[in-house]
Amino acid sequence: MKIRKGLIAAAVLLAASLPARATEYVMSVSADFSGPFANVMPNAMSGVRAVTDWWNEEVGKRLGVTVKLSIHDMRYDAAVIARTWPSILRSERPIMHLGFGSPDLTTLMRRLPNDKVPMLIGTAMVGLVWSENGWHYAIRPTYSHEFAGLLSHLQQQKGGVLRIASVSTQNQAGFVDQINGLRALARTYPERFVMLDTQWADTAPVSLSSSVRTIVGQNPDVIIVGGTTAQVQATAAALKELGSRIPVVTSTHNGLNEVAKGTSLADMEGFYSAFSFAPPGQESLPLRDIYQRHRKEGEWGLITAQSAAQAILALRVLEKAIAKVGRDNVTGEAMRQALLDNVYTEQELMGALPTLDFDTTAPFPIGQIRATAEIVRGGRIVPLGTGWIDVPALAKW
Repeated sequence: MKIRKGLIAAAVLLAASLPARATEYVMSVSADFSGPFANVMPNAMSGVRAVTDWWNEEVGKRLGVTVKLSIHDMRYDAAVIARTWPSILRSERPIMHLGFGSPDLTTLMRRLPNDKVPMLIGTAMVGLVWSENGWHYAIRPTYSHEFAGLLSHLQQQKGGVLRIASVSTQNQAGFVDQINGLRALARTYPERFVMLDTQWADTAPVSLSSSVRTIVGQNPDVIIVGGTTAQVQATAAALKELGSRIPVVTSTHNGLNEVAKGTSLADMEGFYSAFSFAPPGQESLPLRDIYQRHRKEGEWGLITAQSAAQAILALRVLEKAIAKVGRDNVTGEAMRQALLDNVYTEQELMGALPTLDFDTTAPFPIGQIRATAEIVRGGRIVPLGTGWIDVPALAKW
């Protein structure tokens, strides 16, 4: 009996001395390994994985929490997302979903309030889903806000009214929304901006010589091409053919690195990419240092910087939720409330994003929105300046 009691006592002491088992939470992730973004997806997912590995090791251990990523190949296809999401909810019970773009938004945004799972996406928003009290949020404002930040910078440099031309696709609602947002910018600040006629084009045009000839005749200061990489390449080819040098502004999904795969950097001199997370080539960037230490595959670049920024915000939200409800009680509702109740500083976000604040009025950061950009200068893609650009205030269009 004494031996048995001794064994029991020893077992109790051993159990007491062992570290408590970490609480595990799932964050589900939309990927596209077999659709239109398959070529950049390994880099995108490497950003999410590396930052999560760092967090689990450096932060989660201290909090007694582990985050498990559940990555699903959604093929950038709304039908695939619609089929897959119910099983994710049932079997994984995620506390947050990391979405990739428009198919996630159009498929899930009306479901999420009932499912009680917030979604955080790394791509820019569009005005079409600018609604109140949603459960869909982005680390970035709308594409139009990001363009507006760069255009504001260029207008201040010029000193007079900035003349803005554009190329887009009329049957793509998201691309049309970009133009509508820019038209709202020009209406709001007529003393600073004027929107010229938009040249509507196919998503994969063979040539844009006629359209660009019309643009050149309107004497613009800049051409916004926020649609496809092929449209940017065709615009660059037409400008070269016409012997004209007009800066072209792209976004991230059709950014400078992607365009440069089919167009020489010499023919892109002065072109821009506008966005609202830190440029991947920024001189000092703590999140890049984390990625380089913890990556197992992939390369640092624009898409990787975007996904890493998405991950660091999601994980900081989890920290705030744990602080509020305890490590064992985090739910999707607690995550959404933590996102809304707190301001996330640039320092907390490891320099990857400006200080962010959210509320229920918009599915993207509120207050003073900030953007940044890259430029082709001297045959290289480099950050434009060293800081954030304030975005002019825009009402919902």
